[in-house]
Amino acid sequence: MKTTQSNVLLIGESEASSKMFIDVLAKEGYRVSFVSNIEIAIQKSLRNLPDLIICFYDLNDLNGFQVYNILDNELLKNEIPFIMVFNQFRKNEFFVAVELGIDSFIYPPFDQERIVNIVQKQLVKNSERKASGVIKFDSICRMIPYGIFVADDRQIIQTNETFDDLAKSAPRKNGSYLLNEVFDFNSFTDDELKLSRFMNGLTKDCRLNRIKIRGRSDQYFNLYFSLVKKRGSSSKIIGVLFPVTVDAPKPELNLITPLENVKYLDPNVITNRERQVLQLSATGVPIKQIAERLGISERTVEKHRSNIIQKTDCGNIMEAVFMFGKNHMLNV
Repeated sequence: MKTTQSNVLLIGESEASSKMFIDVLAKEGYRVSFVSNIEIAIQKSLRNLPDLIICFYDLNDLNGFQVYNILDNELLKNEIPFIMVFNQFRKNEFFVAVELGIDSFIYPPFDQERIVNIVQKQLVKNSERKASGVIKFDSICRMIPYGIFVADDRQIIQTNETFDDLAKSAPRKNGSYLLNEVFDFNSFTDDELKLSRFMNGLTKDCRLNRIKIRGRSDQYFNLYFSLVKKRGSSSKIIGVLFPVTVDAPKPELNLITPLENVKYLDPNVITNRERQVLQLSATGVPIKQIAERLGISERTVEKHRSNIIQKTDCGNIMEAVFMFGKNHMLNV
């Protein structure tokens, strides 16, 4: 699998001491951004998300572990592999790195083939992990009797069968729908303003009541959006359609479903580790990959998910995701 043209952020003491890595990666076709200032590294990670981060353990002000801890939430949220470079093998540091969940390590002697193999392996592994997450997400959506879709900005890129059936009269371009061509947003209400605020990141979720699907003039839906992931200027969102009765005086009160009757939660109801598991579950990452990402066993992941369900009195992990999302308690 070709992984060149990926964006690699390299964090080191100086450009001179990191020259070998820069040259090796550039020769293989990777786009390399080098930084020695940690504040700049954090800004680059947040503004222009890299596909992979390589960080030397020995830095000017901080060490590599401290950098990893600072970036931990962004790494988890955006599924960015993190490789640590040690100038010598140190057993204690190695065990700490494993416990933190760092993806891979590079030790001396440094040679081109080994560096390239480790980088490529992490990129391929991450790509497969994301693909597995999509498959898992798709299988979950098929079991839910509501129209569900995933959109990249205003282009709908994933749907379940229920949504396809509801939107079968809407036009498609290259196999994809556009939000404005599926839904008949009412320009005389604040629908467009609410949606625009959501799409531009001012809110993390959005609910529109009594929306029509083009070609279905006799049926109304309540439409709920939630932000899944933001990468640069692109926002990936999930949408759920709940049908409502046309002549209901207050249609929003007719939605008697576990996902809509979401109670407010104590922010400390789950632990930090359970929150990490929930965040990864929210993007459809399988249990095996969650365990690998967090450096824990699959059994431990299952235990964390069981604890979350029990503490929140939810029926399943997806219900917990919606509950926390609606209460703005997920960093996604």
